[in-house]
Amino acid sequence: MRIRGAMLLVVVALLVSGCKGRLIPVSQGNQSGEPPASATSQDAAQAGLKTMQSLVMAENYQGLGFSSVDQAKNAQLSDPMKIYSVPLDALNSYKGDTNAAGLLQDAHKQIYPVTVDQQVLSSLSTAQHSDGWRANEFGNSALTRALAAHRTNKDDFVVWVPALKIYFVARGEGEGLTLTTIMDDPRFDFKAGETIPASRAFAVLQRSASQYNGLPQ
Repeated sequence: MRIRGAMLLVVVALLVSGCKGRLIPVSQGNQSGEPPASATSQDAAQAGLKTMQSLVMAENYQGLGFSSVDQAKNAQLSDPMKIYSVPLDALNSYKGDTNAAGLLQDAHKQIYPVTVDQQVLSSLSTAQHSDGWRANEFGNSALTRALAAHRTNKDDFVVWVPALKIYFVARGEGEGLTLTTIMDDPRFDFKAGETIPASRAFAVLQRSASQYNGLPQ
């Protein structure tokens, strides 16, 4: 469905197994009314929050995680989580050594939980481009609530394996990097809230990655 008079297209996204929610990506290109880039992610997020609030209406507020249109007017940004991705080729070449942190690649993206009365309801994401930062996605309410539920401090970040559609809350660095699963995932026998060394998690994922045929899961 389309949001009337707006530059956004509403799509249904399945971001992780069992984690459904509305995802609204910002259209690309200035002809669509894309806002100018901001110097920082925080500035882009503040501008994005205003845009998000202006686009919430009766047809889409529930899909974005809100209980009413008016509730969205009181939305605020929480501390962002930086996103790192693990490419399929890197995972395939992983030998189970201790340098698990070496698989992470900066996605140049941050996700901001969107709260009302300190309750996480939705999110917006910012992405870094050659000319600066822009808000590029709104929604992802179920995913964001799961991330927030397993976050222990503001320095925690997100590790995302796109090919396997799995997200972790991560903390630490080097050999001390650990990953916390955000929901039960029977594909890998992961349990929600389980914190394990990244080296062990990637060894489990590597076995599935080696069999991945490139088709959507």
